[in-house]
Amino acid sequence: MHVERSRLAAAVALSGCAAVFAGVRTEVLHNSPAPFLYGFGQPDPGAGIFQCNTSGDTRRILVRFEPEASRGGADTAPAIAIAAGATRLLRSFELVQGLHTFEVATAQVDEVLARLRATPGVRYAEADAAVRIESQTTPWGIAHIHAPEFWPEYGAGAGVKVAVLDTGFDTGHPDLPSPAAAASFVPGETFFDGNSHGSHVAGTILARDNDIGVVGVGPSLSLVVAKVLSNGGVGEWSDIIAGVEWSVAQGAKVLNMSFSGADYSQAMQDAMNAAFNAGCLPVAAAGNQSTDAPRYPASMQSVMSVAAVSEFDEPAWFSNFGPTISVAAPGTHIESTVPLSGWQIAFGFKTRAATHVPGSQDNPRFGRNIYCEYGWFDRDFPDSVNGNIAHIRDSLFFPADYVIENAWDAGAIAVVLSSDLESGYKPAISYDHFRPVWYVEKSVGDELIISDGVNMSITPTVAGHGYDSYDGTSMACPHVVGAAGMLFAAFAPASDLPPLAPATVRWVLERTADQPGPDPRNDLVGYGVINLKRAGDYLSGRIRCAGDLNADSMVDDADFERFILAYNDLVSPGGPYTGADFNGDATADDADFQYFIRSYDTLLCP
Repeated sequence: MHVERSRLAAAVALSGCAAVFAGVRTEVLHNSPAPFLYGFGQPDPGAGIFQCNTSGDTRRILVRFEPEASRGGADTAPAIAIAAGATRLLRSFELVQGLHTFEVATAQVDEVLARLRATPGVRYAEADAAVRIESQTTPWGIAHIHAPEFWPEYGAGAGVKVAVLDTGFDTGHPDLPSPAAAASFVPGETFFDGNSHGSHVAGTILARDNDIGVVGVGPSLSLVVAKVLSNGGVGEWSDIIAGVEWSVAQGAKVLNMSFSGADYSQAMQDAMNAAFNAGCLPVAAAGNQSTDAPRYPASMQSVMSVAAVSEFDEPAWFSNFGPTISVAAPGTHIESTVPLSGWQIAFGFKTRAATHVPGSQDNPRFGRNIYCEYGWFDRDFPDSVNGNIAHIRDSLFFPADYVIENAWDAGAIAVVLSSDLESGYKPAISYDHFRPVWYVEKSVGDELIISDGVNMSITPTVAGHGYDSYDGTSMACPHVVGAAGMLFAAFAPASDLPPLAPATVRWVLERTADQPGPDPRNDLVGYGVINLKRAGDYLSGRIRCAGDLNADSMVDDADFERFILAYNDLVSPGGPYTGADFNGDATADDADFQYFIRSYDTLLCP
């Protein structure tokens, strides 16, 4: 995927769970439904939750069975997969009927998949794979898409939920609302955002209009948070599908997916189709590889793929392009909300600051502090380091990567590096590590040496709440999600008419966009940079004031001319409530003419 399948990426899906989490990886706020319990392994009837699997020699696969193969009850699908070599069932999905996740020994993945693909009743079987957040560095974009012009006429999004599927959420940020519901689908991690990416995305969508910080596209929208990416920014398809399923069940009308991967997943495609058919619009970042090679989920059917542009509507240098690009949105120098976070080491009734090494896993760790000297040789690592935390004094002679690898070989679950340097120490790490690594100041290292063997915890801390500026298609994507949420909120048809469909929202955003390149669509920016006010005016003339087709608050001969041109097409070009369709049946007929005449006779919009 976006990362090579290094040990980091391979281990994210199967990392061990700290005992403190007891297998529960979700939290729910306010009046949301009962917590969603998730983990590796079979349910424990006594505990009522799944148990963690701490082994690192397994992989996950996704298998979808034909209806007749699943009809025999809960035991049918697992029995087929177990017979093919799967070790256990991890999850059965409801959004996509017949889809299950199984655990398989890593060495047998290809063999098991081959058996399943050859088994009657198996629609498909595929290896689970990872995606990564699409952020480059680090918003002016709200005004650029004309959101402030939308608010006075059509509102700020009240009553509609949007879901952010990302690295979590900065609870307590003064510029962000408390989510309607929040859950984590990442093994071993709560929905706390230890990365900042998810909180940044959420701020662009709905940061509050409260005279502080920034304001989002839809400041009155409601937020659903599904943590599907680890604090390291990586997630597996099966966890993401679980987050999609849960978000749809929570009533989310739009999904923000600011991540991508190179590996196609039929299971994820099925989940996207199912979400779309359930009335929810999936939106995804096109990717930051400056290529037209497909990235997923953005290149999947039912998903709006969002490219990034600069302040001058030029395609961002990093933004992907190609035939699946739907629209573009601001994606450079986007300021938004972030947590100010860090890490702390607690031992011997003391708490000290620690710095996480980027590229290593960043789950909390609990264990005994075992001093391993300089970590040069096998003899530096006592047997007691197995399953505990290795403290290594960095000699600056051997590469830090070398001594870290020695610690892994000795069975350590984490490494804390310190140095004899009084200040300015930062270990030279050249590649990703699949277990967590932190470093501390010399004085803390001295204390750790004296405290050899004591129990120790390494946990994230919230140092405050702030703002930062990022670049990426990850930052463009939430502009479109916020705009889609605003359309769903502002244009709810009368109770006797069909609801606004995802296909309509997508088509309207596309056809009302500002096109800086060749019309009507091109591979760099799709249909162009979204214009929320223009999209609102379009739908208002078909739902709010059914007949004011030129958005001048009057229904007159100019609107009649537009109506007749659309009426002659007889069908809605982009779904219900487009063209001359006022009653949401995707056709233009006498019923729509009657809608128009009622407005025409009134002359003024209510």
